Amino acid sequence: MDFVSVRQAAQSLGVDDSRVRQLLHDGQLRGSMVGGRWIVDAGSVQDRKLAAPEPGRPLSARNAWGALAMLSGCRPAGLSDPERSRLLARLRNLAAHGDLPAARLQKLLAARAEVRRYRVHRSALQALLADSDVVRAGASAAPRVGADYVAPGRAEVYVHPDRIGKLEAAFGLVLDDQSGNLIVRIPPASAWSFLVSEVWEAEEGRDAPAPVVAADLLDAKEDRAVVAAAGILEPLLAASAASVASAEVLADAA
Repeated sequence: MDFVSVRQAAQSLGVDDSRVRQLLHDGQLRGSMVGGRWIVDAGSVQDRKLAAPEPGRPLSARNAWGALAMLSGCRPAGLSDPERSRLLARLRNLAAHGDLPAARLQKLLAARAEVRRYRVHRSALQALLADSDVVRAGASAAPRVGADYVAPGRAEVYVHPDRIGKLEAAFGLVLDDQSGNLIVRIPPASAWSFLVSEVWEAEEGRDAPAPVVAADLLDAKEDRAVVAAAGILEPLLAASAASVASAEVLADAA
């Protein structure tokens, strides 16, 4: 019988160490105590992995923004240590795929904002994208964050929930779910400070952080957009997993 450590089992299952210990305690994983520490039956881990439904239930908006902040190298505000630990495990599990699991990640982050589609005169798009009440997103910010993707004639922005009415009035926005050329995402007010944390010039407008832009591109569900998103997210996921592994090595050494 082959055994793995609690940490190895956690990495394989995409959960944190405490969850593995709980599963062992409840008899949902097989293992033994050796020298006061659990070792886990590797076959039991594989059985649970195969039997479990494909993970991917959308994160809450708060946790979705927490994950995006982590990918940006920021400590997410308002999350408890257990919540942060679970998000880190999710990100580490996504990184283990090698190639970006685009559909899974898109679903995980889908609840981060309310999405509205508007019709606006094309002559007003540039002024809208430079407006101080918006943050450029998706296709509108992709070239500026290093993503190889353009979508002429279409614009995407984030707007603070308290400012959407002002924007609608200022630019004559008309809701058009079928053929609108402007996608507006309205995040929780608590996410706004992260969205506007990038350095920007007032006359040029401002862009969402790179992981947010990549998440927006995944929403397009177009091959070119997914490839562009992967170019941003894959190295960020790898860096996140590496930082977790480094922290664990330091913790073990201590």
